Amino acid sequence: MLLPTTDRRARWLALVLLATVPLLYGALALDFGQDANWDLRNYHWYNAYAYLDGRHGFDLLPSQTPYFYNPLLDTPFFLLAQAVPAPVAGFTLGVVQGTNFILLFLLAHALLRLESALARVGLAAALALAGLLGGGALGLVGTTFYDNVISLGVTGSALVVTVGHRLMITGPTGEALTRAFLAGLPIGMSMGLKQPSVLFGAGLCLALLALGGPWQRRGLLALGFGFGATAATLAFSGPWMLHLWREHGNPLFPYLNDLFQSPDGAVSDYRQKTFIPTGPVERLLFPLSWVADPLKVGETPFRDLHIPLLYVLLPAAGLVVLCTRHRPLMPAVAEPAPARYLLLALATTYVLWLNAFSIYRYLIPLEMMAPLALALSAALLPLSRRGWMMLTVALLVTAQAAARPADWGRVPWGRHVVEADIPPLPKGAMVLMGGYWAISHVIPAFPPDIPFIRIQSNFQQPDTRTRFAEAARRRVTSHRGPLFMLSTIPDTPDVARAAARLGLELDRDSCQPIANNLGESLNLCPVYR
Repeated sequence: MLLPTTDRRARWLALVLLATVPLLYGALALDFGQDANWDLRNYHWYNAYAYLDGRHGFDLLPSQTPYFYNPLLDTPFFLLAQAVPAPVAGFTLGVVQGTNFILLFLLAHALLRLESALARVGLAAALALAGLLGGGALGLVGTTFYDNVISLGVTGSALVVTVGHRLMITGPTGEALTRAFLAGLPIGMSMGLKQPSVLFGAGLCLALLALGGPWQRRGLLALGFGFGATAATLAFSGPWMLHLWREHGNPLFPYLNDLFQSPDGAVSDYRQKTFIPTGPVERLLFPLSWVADPLKVGETPFRDLHIPLLYVLLPAAGLVVLCTRHRPLMPAVAEPAPARYLLLALATTYVLWLNAFSIYRYLIPLEMMAPLALALSAALLPLSRRGWMMLTVALLVTAQAAARPADWGRVPWGRHVVEADIPPLPKGAMVLMGGYWAISHVIPAFPPDIPFIRIQSNFQQPDTRTRFAEAARRRVTSHRGPLFMLSTIPDTPDVARAAARLGLELDRDSCQPIANNLGESLNLCPVYR
């Protein structure tokens, strides 16, 4: 059983917490203010609109490189925000993100071995709550980055393995493989919705080799988990990958285009490598260095010590186990096999992340599970139960006291998530988009018969020579109706130069500002040949 059945007080405490904490997280989203992050303005809002209205190909690249991302993750919130006021939509998103508490609690409760049912529930709740209140997680409350939504799949897979670990190790082979397949489904969902979560999928799969039992059984479990994860990934992203394959000859376009070599993009993997540490010393000390300079792992300042503390404690505890004869406390306070599995899965994921992205947001599921991992790491030390509890509490209090959430941009709540004042445009108009700023969020406020063609972006430049860029140029040069240019006001001079390279002239004296609720006013300027 996931919840205690013999202690009535413990069971009621657990149920009350499971019911109320997600609601409180929704209230926290309201208190923080409406999300206005860069990615929302760049693609999270537009991509859902384009997907639902069939605008791919009608518009070209309004949301820059993310124009090619799977829009399924963005669609539910967009639909919700069309049906209810923005505060209701924001509260609902916060509640969904708050359900991480439920899975984190269940995972901790399933792993812990404490004689007191009430103490077990209390500690599991404290570890789960600490996972929701880290600096990275707090900064994402109510935002559309969704790293704290795909985290549900990560924790869900870890929970399925933890609850069924005995069956997977010693049960009938068929039932064990079924359990492994089911365990792969939640993380596969996350992988299908957001590609960077594949790192967690790899970590959770490879860690099954350390779960226990004969090596042949371990390999079969990893294989079954992989099949489950692959099936769910294809269910959630297969149709979009097929679309990209048909349109661009690369199911992951533009990523890995050095392998697929689609003529629509450059021969490049398109992977962002800005934050990846270079030298061996920097790699070794990376979690410690980003505490001093959080901009090494992201675009906005924050502070959280959970992962850095775990980075120090877990190897130190492992060395104590290997180099001393003292028995660790682990078997007395936590299930050894699933604890070993979880710690190895998180460590493997971190190593993969360090070499693939080094963008902190993609580690949010690890930050959420780090409080539990700290408690498990402390249990590897030769401590008394009291000493273990005191060390765990000290680590949690230290991390929470130091936590500072990231600020990705918030605005006061309005009636709608996106509001923009669009001037009337003549029939048959086409709007070009210039600059590199996030401006596509205003597109749904325009009449739906107006196409948007981006001539400057982080995917291609006006003088780029790819099939996709040529298609954009043809669309612009063959258009016979009125042309307009949309950009931020500071970008207008650079946008005029980009338009000139296409034989177009920007009428800067006739520009009209477009006020919107998520940022500065934009410029809409007539363009002539």
